[in-house]
Amino acid sequence: MKKSSLWFASLCCTVSLVGCNAAPKAPADVNIAQGNAELSKDPVTVKIFASGGMFSEEEFARYIVDPVKKKYPQITVERYNTSSKLADLISAGDIPDIVASYPGPMGSTLADNKMVYNMEPLMKKYKFDTGRFSDEALQTLKIAGGQNYLAGLPAYTNTFALFYNKDIFDKFGIPYPKDGIYWDEVVEIAKKFNRLDNGVMYRGVFPDGIGRIQQQLSIPFADFNTNKSLLNSEQWREAFQIWGSLFKMPGLTEGDFAVPNAGKNQTAFVSGTLAMIASHSNLLNSLKKAPDLKWDMVTYPQHRKAPGIGQRLDSPILSITEQSKVKDAAFLVLDTLLSSEVQADMMRNGRMTVLKDEKLKSEYGKGIEEFKGKNLSVMTKLKFAVMTPFKYLPDGDVDKVLSKAFNAYIIDQKDMNTALREADEEMNKLIQDKLAQKK
Repeated sequence: MKKSSLWFASLCCTVSLVGCNAAPKAPADVNIAQGNAELSKDPVTVKIFASGGMFSEEEFARYIVDPVKKKYPQITVERYNTSSKLADLISAGDIPDIVASYPGPMGSTLADNKMVYNMEPLMKKYKFDTGRFSDEALQTLKIAGGQNYLAGLPAYTNTFALFYNKDIFDKFGIPYPKDGIYWDEVVEIAKKFNRLDNGVMYRGVFPDGIGRIQQQLSIPFADFNTNKSLLNSEQWREAFQIWGSLFKMPGLTEGDFAVPNAGKNQTAFVSGTLAMIASHSNLLNSLKKAPDLKWDMVTYPQHRKAPGIGQRLDSPILSITEQSKVKDAAFLVLDTLLSSEVQADMMRNGRMTVLKDEKLKSEYGKGIEEFKGKNLSVMTKLKFAVMTPFKYLPDGDVDKVLSKAFNAYIIDQKDMNTALREADEEMNKLIQDKLAQKK
């Protein structure tokens, strides 16, 4: 949801990317002249693996292929077919030069396939300034990569807000939410909805699944020193209480909405039966196609214990692989993507920059005619939450454990203590299974 750039190591370490004790050959795509590294003028191809959800074909060309070709005519960027599977490419010995992944699976994807590569020497070589990114983004990138160095850089981030339907608020005479809202205030507003009117069931809010409060408050789910679950704790009981208050309202979680489902609730918001939805910037794509819907947004709801904090970095993170033979050219592709010029173009077209430049942030959405007059600046106001370490646990597996427990709680299938105790046991089993696989 939600970046980085650092440069360490001397030039000799930079060139070898192994150590300074020997004088290794320079990579094929680099010439060394008068002590400075320069990209060869010889043609070079950089191959990228990135899903269609991360970049549409138009975006990939506009933000990567075309600007790279303009700046470095010798570099050609190719993208694997978006239907390709990374595991199949690796099995065939066709490892991409750059792999894109989201923060949760990033570390395990790189480590499991022995693709982890320290990008910091290249950052230093090409004077890539990590000071353009927030400390929170840099921390998250290192945690996501599972290293004490940067193994990837973010392209952009999906950012978050509280969207509200003006027509529903007007219909029931309820004042609109305001910037700076907190979750407990969202609960009080939502209680005023959840009613049947002329055969239509109106609902108050959808905040998304339990993982959102975990990410916002950076609540740990495991102690990796002892390899024990932390789910049966006061922090998690409080999280279930907070999030449960947003779901355990009469009429809110019935029928198709018995358990959290982002897709169904986005449809409900666009169709005009859901008053508020806490969601990310991808929702704007749906709203663009609903010109008759009267909506606006305020800042993503905050928690009283973490004022000023929104969601964690939710970004496609682009990592150069250890196996790449064209690492310098690959890095210059990323450097171009993260240039102020390309990032400004992305901002104007609804992709939130990973840079902290306030002038750049002010450009958000200005190129989208359908969003004229909307309170788009709220997307830029809150700080990133810092990612909770996942270590050897895939966040998809963790999410299944958490969602199963939370869903049982909100539909009154289990009380909170039972749900968390059983989730704690399940998490401990997951931990032991993952550790056994690593032996």
